[in-house]
Amino acid sequence: MISLFLAGTLIAQATSDVTTTQQPASPTAAETKTSDQATKPPQQVDTIVVTARAPTRESRIDRVVYDVRTLPDAPASAAVDAIGLLPGVFVGANNRITMVGGAFVTVLVDGKSMPRAAALQIPANQIARIEVMSNPPAEFASSAQAVINIITKKAQEDDKLGGTLAGSINTIDNQAMTLSFNKGMKPWSFNGFLRVANEEEAFWSRSEGVSGTGANRELESGIGTGQLTATNVNVSLRAVRKLSNTNSLSLSSSYFTGEFAYEQDSIETRTLANSRSVFPIFGRSWSPASLQYHSVGFNSEKEDKYKFDVDLTFSDNLNKSSYQSQRGEQWFSNRERKQERTLEFETSFEKTFSAGRVLSLGTSYKNEDFEFAFSDLGYVGPSIIQANLFKAQQRDQAAYASFQFKLGKFGFQPGLRVEDTEIDWTDGAGLLSGTTSYQRVLPSLFITRNLGSVGTLKASYSQGTTPGSLAELSPFRRAFGVDYATEGNPKLEPADRQTFELTHEVEKNGVSLVTTAFYRDTKNELTFGSRLIENNVVLATSVNLSRSEATGVGSTLKGKLGKKLTYNFSWEVSEISFSDPRAATGQSRVEEIQSNGKASIDYKPTPKDQFVFSTTFKSDEYSLGSIEEGVWTNSIQYTRRLPKKVSLVVTVTNIGVETDRRIRSFGPDFSSESRSSNPSRALKVALSKTF
Repeated sequence: MISLFLAGTLIAQATSDVTTTQQPASPTAAETKTSDQATKPPQQVDTIVVTARAPTRESRIDRVVYDVRTLPDAPASAAVDAIGLLPGVFVGANNRITMVGGAFVTVLVDGKSMPRAAALQIPANQIARIEVMSNPPAEFASSAQAVINIITKKAQEDDKLGGTLAGSINTIDNQAMTLSFNKGMKPWSFNGFLRVANEEEAFWSRSEGVSGTGANRELESGIGTGQLTATNVNVSLRAVRKLSNTNSLSLSSSYFTGEFAYEQDSIETRTLANSRSVFPIFGRSWSPASLQYHSVGFNSEKEDKYKFDVDLTFSDNLNKSSYQSQRGEQWFSNRERKQERTLEFETSFEKTFSAGRVLSLGTSYKNEDFEFAFSDLGYVGPSIIQANLFKAQQRDQAAYASFQFKLGKFGFQPGLRVEDTEIDWTDGAGLLSGTTSYQRVLPSLFITRNLGSVGTLKASYSQGTTPGSLAELSPFRRAFGVDYATEGNPKLEPADRQTFELTHEVEKNGVSLVTTAFYRDTKNELTFGSRLIENNVVLATSVNLSRSEATGVGSTLKGKLGKKLTYNFSWEVSEISFSDPRAATGQSRVEEIQSNGKASIDYKPTPKDQFVFSTTFKSDEYSLGSIEEGVWTNSIQYTRRLPKKVSLVVTVTNIGVETDRRIRSFGPDFSSESRSSNPSRALKVALSKTF
């Protein structure tokens, strides 16, 4: 049954990041910050450039870099659209991005963390390249299971004004307007953008199920409709002051405001023996969010010699949420307020020696103040006020070192990262308090082997950790409707993991094939346990559930057919098993099989015309009895380059049906099936003018 919890999940995932290895029952979790140096290292070992289809691909020892400046001319699109085109990267519902067996992806902008809702709305024409790391090296925080680093275009130094104005509209009532600019005023250079977007999306659901035995056997069914509305504004400005031929100072500020609203009407029917009950259900959620992000940086760089960076960043992320629901005569209302203020200082140094040897060193310090106010579980009417206050302060210190070198046909990059974390929390009134601290020493190793005409072999190993979010430490209960609530767990321990990857890359006669196998072993796995409490409310709590293992293989094929057509196929299959001693079936291990696939064909009949066809598929299956299948999306995009630097882009989505189907079965006493769908067809038109 689709309840108001679904609405909370939709909204929370749009405004925050989830960092669990299993899809959680809780709708929110904090994004973990990582650090990366946004500029390209002076030299890399065993570089392979594949030019099959835009975006072009460059393979480095610890990452893959895509030059997205060669993407179809669609300035009205956002960063999430560009990410969705990357091979081996899969974008699902609510812009959830995964790779290598469902590993959650941390999104960075120019090496700095930014809340996902803002980062994914950066205009695509402001992006120079995207770095993809399925097994992040030592320079990244260990909490990052996988990393996508969006590198924005540099500010223009020429003394002239340039930019792009773009707008888009489609038949599902989605509109976006983007204005980007760059201006050179030596020794200063400036660039920035303004993006305004509005989205309205309908939702339909149906569920059927049965529970109990004999006289207690109860049939359940429900049908509902919903509407999601989202409006956001994203503004960014960056200034660079050139101090000398090697030194520069950079200043940047970003502001993001968004408002997400969800409404649902449904009817639930329960039949028990000779009785039948019908419950009308109504739900509404509303969540405004605001973010400000400021950065000051100093860069000293001499090509092929050294690079030194110092960065100071500050961010203030505020989210408010309001939930209301009614089931029959039961009424529930809840309000929340979450604010995160973060100050971080980072340094990095790279020294390039002869023969492509590179030494990388870095340190970071982060101080995060977290405040969470929310109502307690209860059905007390629409005038409920915030009753609980949870405060936390987290201090992270880290240092890393890595050294890249080459021996014959082998390239090596060993690394070591040291982290120290301390968290102090209190209930605001001083009645409850606690301290959590942990230290980690985390090695990593990347190896490449040049195989000559048969390509390149890459192997990597790294250790990492996944801590619970600060919100998950709160001992208070948070309610999202008349039937669902969560409760934090101050005793959560970080999950420790180790990851192995083996990749083979080959290119021949314009065709490239990349195949990756991986294994990820996680101890103290973070997941959610649930139980029924009073009034038939399901209460979920974050817990450490022993261990999980993920094994999988994926492949990407790129090539050309003649001079006008290029193709790109990606697929991935993985098996994930995790301990769950409280599983309803009594099994100690729960198995999940995931499969993802996507394909695109790019046809360019003339220099001014371009057609792109793409399709994606996702399927999950659990041995516990939960199956999600039939998630299929596809589109056809046509781009026409008109005179005077005007471009027209027409996209048809979805020529087919996009439906989520879920079946749950916990033995003979309980089973259910639910379906949900969004509008399956849309026509999007985008027009842009470059000046």
